[in-house]
Amino acid sequence: MKLLTIDTSSGPLVVASVQDHQVLAQVSETQLKSHSIQLLPAIDQVVQQAGWQPQDLERIVVAQGPGSFTGLRIGVTTAKVLAWTLEKELVGVSSLAVLAGNVPNFAGLIVPVIDARNQNVFAGVYQVVRGELQAVVADCHTSLAQLLLQLQAMALPVQFVGDLPAEDLALIKAQLPDAKFYANNQPQGHVLAHLGQKQTPVVNLDTFIPKYLRQTQAEVVWAHKNPTLDSQNQHYVEDV
Repeated sequence: MKLLTIDTSSGPLVVASVQDHQVLAQVSETQLKSHSIQLLPAIDQVVQQAGWQPQDLERIVVAQGPGSFTGLRIGVTTAKVLAWTLEKELVGVSSLAVLAGNVPNFAGLIVPVIDARNQNVFAGVYQVVRGELQAVVADCHTSLAQLLLQLQAMALPVQFVGDLPAEDLALIKAQLPDAKFYANNQPQGHVLAHLGQKQTPVVNLDTFIPKYLRQTQAEVVWAHKNPTLDSQNQHYVEDV
């Protein structure tokens, strides 16, 4: 299967062309706040380097979140437009699962983390079961302190993967002194492709939106201005 993978969920921009589990071309751009400029040229580059035409693609796999609000909107919107215009399959994959997939067969808990500021994180807890990555705790937005308490209660070896500020790393080392830290914190196209190839394609492109796992700034402002209205389970801010 010929796949185009897109990850704009965090600092690195990673785009790859993958066929039959082999990465044919990959672009990794680490400049912050440049995803809107770099994404389309990167897609064009990896498709050309693979020797494909756009219509040769069979599936588009995008990191759906959590992560940067702006980054996710750029990646998901681009993936949706490509899937719609080319009439190709679209699959969304957890950004945290992509990070967890970097860790090879760790006999314990794999904990991918993305900094959400103020000692809060986007995090998941995964294990490798019979060679496949499985979620033990669903992806969430939580305080780092609460996450560490949860991991302590699980009483298993822990390996973190992801970039965090120095003060967050210090807290982890203080609470979980035996925790390990995996060196490769950048999303990889082959991991995104592997996970995306196993998932069912999106049925309705109109309903496919990023998984932010917390309110957007627009929602926070709306709730502040409308404190008497119940915002739960209402799409009062619409993603386009």
